[in-house]
Formats: sequence, structure tokens, C-alpha cells
Amino acid sequence: MDVKDYRLRNDNGNIVFEGYTGTDERFRMPDGVTEIAERAFAGNKCLKHIDLGDVVTVGGFAFQECSNLETVVMDHVRIIGPGAFEFCRSLRSISIDGLTSIGDYAFRHCRQLNMQEIPRSLVSLGVGVFSHTAIRTVCLDWLKEIPAALFSGSSDLTYAELSGARVIGKGAFEECGSLATVRFSAAEIIRSRAFYKCRSFEVSALPDTLHAIGDEAFEKTRAGLIVPGNVRSFGRNCFGPAVSMKSISIYRSSLYDFRNYFIEEKHDDEGEDEHFYMWESSLDIAVLDDKTDALTGYLPLFTDIDRGMKAKLMSAFRPDNSFDYQFIDTELFDGLGWNRRCMDSVAFKRLKYPYELSETARIKYSNYLKNHSKRIAKSAVRDNDSKVLAFLFDNDLIDQKMGRDILDYSISVASHDCTAFLLERTSAIQETANFLPGEL
Repeated sequence: MDVKDYRLRNDNGNIVFEGYTGTDERFRMPDGVTEIAERAFAGNKCLKHIDLGDVVTVGGFAFQECSNLETVVMDHVRIIGPGAFEFCRSLRSISIDGLTSIGDYAFRHCRQLNMQEIPRSLVSLGVGVFSHTAIRTVCLDWLKEIPAALFSGSSDLTYAELSGARVIGKGAFEECGSLATVRFSAAEIIRSRAFYKCRSFEVSALPDTLHAIGDEAFEKTRAGLIVPGNVRSFGRNCFGPAVSMKSISIYRSSLYDFRNYFIEEKHDDEGEDEHFYMWESSLDIAVLDDKTDALTGYLPLFTDIDRGMKAKLMSAFRPDNSFDYQFIDTELFDGLGWNRRCMDSVAFKRLKYPYELSETARIKYSNYLKNHSKRIAKSAVRDNDSKVLAFLFDNDLIDQKMGRDILDYSISVASHDCTAFLLERTSAIQETANFLPGEL
């Protein structure tokens, strides 16, 4: 190795490694060097293995885009600057025991880097430090705040232990598609897109400490997820995208604050076409009493409605934590005239949960379901949903002749649960009971 391949500088007794122009695959830092200057090795395509020796501080972007760098030994390093190993796409192994600080994006796009353990000595982590890496499991239970974009795009990550975190930063795990389990039992604030597009992570419970959820914070929620009563800040679409159907329980004291879930997105007025609002994204909200957990309201709503309807929806949430159900019975239902499936859902749920249901609205929904009962029943059979059939029977919306037709249809599509239910409920088909079991 030619001494001319690198430059050193003595900064008041601190030996700084300023730059390297060599072509060696292996390199060991000269004895006594305690700091690597910014961009000292940046863009080097030859270097594969480096031992940093006595180095304590790695400057910003020091090894940025060293695309063939595979292993780094840095047993004495305590501080790594921003972007220090960014885009080191071949980097597989690093030794970082004793680290106290890592700057923004230090290991971003180190796509082969799978660290077995992050040292507990770390007290400062920057934005996006491990984004787009191959890390599979992570424990950061001592950190009070998880930085923004910390693991974003790390598609191999499956487990995260964050039990000490009070704040989970913006986009911290965004697009971690394999992330299935997260422990965040002390979280108070979950910022925007923290778990956005984490399609394997289905949230089943939220901690009682939580009081703020940012925009699009989650991708998937377990049906009937109960939102703690301390939550007063709801971000837009915070429980997932409009393409997915949701079922959420909230406490009455949070109802007025929940209107922010539907807050209007910013659009360019030019070229906007409300025709593209599909009104398919059901968001069923069960409203619970704060003291008894008893059901005090049930709102079958939608998240992808047009701007005018969304403004009316938000106005239906009242400051006294009540809801104007007339909005559903008139504005919303009548506005769904072109979407039968959504009309079916609203009519069914408003009769099943008749909170503040006027006699006029009750008759309207009953007539609607009666006029479309055969189509709705067949749809329930295709979905193998005997609960919908039970509701139609219990409300005298299916007569014996229709029941026989629906039974024949159920047999033809092999909807076993619905067929068993129809056999039990339709007395007019008893004469066929002897041969039906053979067909089932």
C-alpha cells in the first residue's frame, strides 16, 4: 500500500483521515487515527473489507456509495455521521458494539445488511438510519422515541420490540411488508404513516396510553378494534386505506374528535371528477359508553365519498359527542342510488342498529330490503353469510316461495352453512329433506 493513497490531518492531537484514493480491496486504518472525515471513501468501488482500528468518529457520507464494501470492523466507533454508509448495497456485516449515536440515513439502502442486534448503548438515532435494509428482527425497548422512517422499506423485517417507546415517528415502519408483530405497549403518539403498507401487521389492540394517531398510521386492523378512550387526535384514514373495509369501536367521548378521520384531502380543483369516488369503503363505527362499554351508537359510513358529501358527514358529528343520524337516513342513503351494494349495507345495518331511527326511515329501509330481498339473499348465500338470511327471515322479508328458491340456489352454489340454515327455517321444503343430505 502506497502512503500516498491517503491523507491525514492532525487537528490539535486528533488524527483525522481525510481521504483515500487507493484501489485495494482490504484496508486497515493507520494506528492513531480517531476520526474519518466527511466523504473520505465516498464512491470507492474497489474497497470490500475495512478495519477502522482506533477510529471513534465516522464522518458524514464517509463511505457513501461504496457499492462493493462487504464488511466493516469498527470496535471503537462511538459516533457515525449522516449518510455514512448510505447505498453500500453489498454491506453484510458490521460490528457496532458501544455505539452511542448514528446520524440520519447512515445505513439507508444497505440492502444486504442484517444486524442481529442493535446495541443498547445507542442514545441517539437519526431519521431513516436502517431504511431499506435486510434487518429481520429488532429490539429497541430502551428508546423513548422511534425516529421517522427508521426502518421504512425494510421488507424483510418481521418483528419489532418497541415496548419503551412513547412516540413512534412518521413513517417509521412504512412499507415493511413482512412486519407481522410489533410490541408498543407504552405508545402515546403514533405519527403519520408509522405502519403504512405494513400488510402483514394486523392491529388487534392499542395501548391505553395512546392519545394521538397520525394520518394513515395503519394499514390493517382486526375487526372490532377498540380505540382507547384517551385518544383525542385522529389522523385522516388513520386505520387504513379506503380500499379496505373496517370495523372499529370508539368511546362516545371521542366521537366528535373522530370526525377528523374523514378530513378532506387536498385536491387540485382543476380536473377533479367526482365520478371516480366509488363509495365502496365501508367504515362501521361502534360507539361505546365510556363507563359501561355498552353500545350507544352504530354508524355505517364510507371514507371515499365525494367532497360535498364528506363535508356534510363531518357536520353530522356534533360537539356534544352525538351524531345526526338523519345524515345517514337521507343524505347518505339517498346519495347511494347508483350503488346497490352500499345501499344494501346501510339499510341492513340501520334496521339492525336503529339508533335515532325515525318511523319514516324505518319504513323506507324495510321497503327497500323487501323490494330487493331476493337479490340480497342470493348475495348472502354467495358470501355464505347466514346472519343476513336470519335477519331477512326475522323481519318477514322472505316468504316461503322465495325461501324455496333461495334454498335451491344455495344448494347449487354449495353454500353449506346457508343451506343448513334454510332447511331449518323454511317449513315448505320439509318434503325434500330426505334427499338433500346426500347432495350436501
